[in-house]
Amino acid sequence: MIAYYPMPKFPPISISPCKLMCKHCMGKYLKGMRKIYDANKLLSLKNENLNGVLISGGFNKKGELENLEKMIPAMKILRRKFCVALHPGFLNKKFFEELKESIDISFVDLPSNNGIKNVYGLQATTDDYFQNMENFIDAGIMVSPHITVGLNYGKIEEWEILDRVKEYKVVKVVIDVIIPTKGTPFEKVIINMEELKEFLIESRKKLKRVAIGCMRPRGMGIEEMAYEVGINEMAAPPLKLIKKVDSIKRKEMCCGCP
Repeated sequence: MIAYYPMPKFPPISISPCKLMCKHCMGKYLKGMRKIYDANKLLSLKNENLNGVLISGGFNKKGELENLEKMIPAMKILRRKFCVALHPGFLNKKFFEELKESIDISFVDLPSNNGIKNVYGLQATTDDYFQNMENFIDAGIMVSPHITVGLNYGKIEEWEILDRVKEYKVVKVVIDVIIPTKGTPFEKVIINMEELKEFLIESRKKLKRVAIGCMRPRGMGIEEMAYEVGINEMAAPPLKLIKKVDSIKRKEMCCGCP
C-alpha cells in the first residue's frame, strides 16, 4: 500500500476566503488550512523545508478560485524548489499558458449535475467541469481529477463520471466521500455503505489508478473496504488497516500527486 501523509511537508494553502459557501462545507474546511492571501507571503514558503504545497482556497460565485491570478508569479518561483499542486475552480483560458509554468499538477473536481445545482449552487453542469479538465490536459498540465461520492446529499450519483473519466489521460482518480459536517446542511447526511462499496469496485475495474482521498468520514470502515476491493493508494490510512497490510510505502505528499 502507498500511504500519503500531506502534513507537515505538503500543506494546503488557502489563498482566498470563500464566497460560494457550498452547502457541504460552508467554508469550514478552509479553517484547517494556512491562510496566505499575499503573493510575497506565499513566496516566503520557499524558505521552509517542504516537499510541496497544495494551492487551494475559496471560490467566488462563478466557481473560480479567488486571488489565483496574482499568486501565479510566486507559484512559478516556488515550483523551482518543490512540487506545486493546484485545486482550481473554473479557469479562464488566458491563464493556462502561464499556469503551465507555475504548477506541476491540477486536482480538478468532477461533480455530478445534481451536486453542482443543489450543493454548489452554480449554473453549470458536469460537462462544464469535464471541459475545464480538458483545458488543463490540452495545456500540457497533469491532472488527478477528484470525485466526491455522495455530493448530492449522500445520494451516489457519480457512476457516469467513472465511465467518462476513464477515457482521459490522467495521473490517477482520487475518490473522496461526502462528510456529515457539523454546522452545515450535511450534518445528518448518510451514505449507503453497500452502494459505496459497489462504486469502489466499479472504480477499480474501470480506472487504471485510484486513490482514496483525505476528505472522507473516519471510523466507518471506508478504508478497509477500499483496500479489500483492490485500492491500495490512500491518504492517511487508519492504524487498524496499517496493521493488516504487509507492506506500506509512506509518501509525505498529497495522494493525488504522481
